[in-house]
Amino acid sequence: MKSILILTDFSDAAFRAAEYATSLAPALGVERMILYHAYRTMVQGSDVPVPAPQVENLVYVENMEKLASLQDQLRLMTDADTKYELLAEDAFLPDQLNKLCQERDVALVVMGVAGKTGLQQLLMGSNTSQVLKVSEYPVLVVPKEAVVGKGISSVVFSTDLQNISKASLEQLYRFLDLFRPEVHVVNVEPPAADKYTDDTKKQITALHEVLERYTPAFHYMTGTHIADSVLEFAREHHVSLIVTVPKKHSFISSIFHKSISRELAYNSPVPLLSIPALPE
Repeated sequence: MKSILILTDFSDAAFRAAEYATSLAPALGVERMILYHAYRTMVQGSDVPVPAPQVENLVYVENMEKLASLQDQLRLMTDADTKYELLAEDAFLPDQLNKLCQERDVALVVMGVAGKTGLQQLLMGSNTSQVLKVSEYPVLVVPKEAVVGKGISSVVFSTDLQNISKASLEQLYRFLDLFRPEVHVVNVEPPAADKYTDDTKKQITALHEVLERYTPAFHYMTGTHIADSVLEFAREHHVSLIVTVPKKHSFISSIFHKSISRELAYNSPVPLLSIPALPE
């Protein structure tokens, strides 16, 4: 049974992400929504989580009640046949994520992020940033300002022109085939005399070939800040979604790096779809 895994901390931003996920469910052919909350129980005065059965049970019950309340709200937005599963556990989310996705046939992981609070959490190595690093499944990051129910009509695919594995391409194809959006392929490189080396030209040719079926528009730009340039392009072209296959120093990495404009990155109304860089 194909599922969407919705990660929640019960914040307003997480609720908006859950709303956005429900709006995508029909197009994705999803039959089950998994509402998941990871928490850590700690004994007062301890620096590390320590098993405390009585405390853990109370925390578990409280979190399950919150998940049930969230489920009730989302049911009003989904088809009557859509199934829900509620999961709350004392766990470090990044350690559990891929196993959870594999066991429950997850097609998409969804989480929210909001403004400076989200940025500060990411810079401190929060679960959000860790999820993007470890996930072997597509992750959709939804800003609090995202418009729910608008659909995905246009997409920016941000690329560094490096080879993309066949496995990652298959995941990209799956989303593009489902939504059939207008596709803009955007590459931003820092000013350099050797920008179009022979190797770069080969990568450009290969990129045109693998995306030819979607008749995309290609945009090769120069800029000192990759994330700023891509988000500015997204705003100017009113795109619905930014897609990337993150690698070291790629767009998704730079957008969560403290040197990139915080206000621009964390107040963008455009959701970000991170497709993992999988091996061949």
